[in-house]
Amino acid sequence: MSKKEKRLSSYKLPIKVLWFISSILGLGAFVLLAVKEFQSSFFYLILFLGLLYSATIVYITLRAFRFHRRLIKYFRRLLAGDFSTGIHDISCINDEITLLTEMATNTASHLDTYDRLRADRTALSLRALDVLFRRASRKIIMADMDKSQFKFTKTLQKAFNVDQDIFSFASIENQKNNEHFFRQFLLAAIKDAQVKDFSARLELPVRESALDLNFKFVPIKDKSEKVRIAFLYVDFSENDPVD
Repeated sequence: MSKKEKRLSSYKLPIKVLWFISSILGLGAFVLLAVKEFQSSFFYLILFLGLLYSATIVYITLRAFRFHRRLIKYFRRLLAGDFSTGIHDISCINDEITLLTEMATNTASHLDTYDRLRADRTALSLRALDVLFRRASRKIIMADMDKSQFKFTKTLQKAFNVDQDIFSFASIENQKNNEHFFRQFLLAAIKDAQVKDFSARLELPVRESALDLNFKFVPIKDKSEKVRIAFLYVDFSENDPVD
């Protein structure tokens, strides 16, 4: 028998029923104590009701506090991006908290599935973009805003006479001749966030290669209109091939 079937076949005693029973027990004990003259045998009945009432309240309290602690840890894992585990519960108990733990575990399972699909599709999209970028015949710079990197196509590398294809934003910014280029790039990427043309001198930190170029800035935005990737189409002659 599976764990789920075992839980479904277990005796279900909801917490609301226990709460109702404990209220009746407490009320019964209070009524017996309120009687001025009662037989000595009532003492054991009152003691029994009181112990049963206390045990029920302690059980409900411990179960609620235990669930609260595990729920906090569960949400912390979700916020940290860990969707691999849900909330584990006592298998022999089947109540409202059991239902909540199963729903939370199923939620984590669905989120984990969606996260894996998102990661796979993102990786596939990036690989496809990388293949297209490498095969591009035009001189293009791809700016990855998340990684803070510039990536050059082969034709642009040849124009600069360099073999390196990736340069960090910092390495480009630190070249004194790139002040105008980097300022225009940041304005286009952060402030304007739209297609923009500008001209600037670009100097690479390799072999001190520098060229005066015309740039066409084309941003790729996410749903929040934030630029994540940008393409800078480079022109410095009318004979550049078009993709």
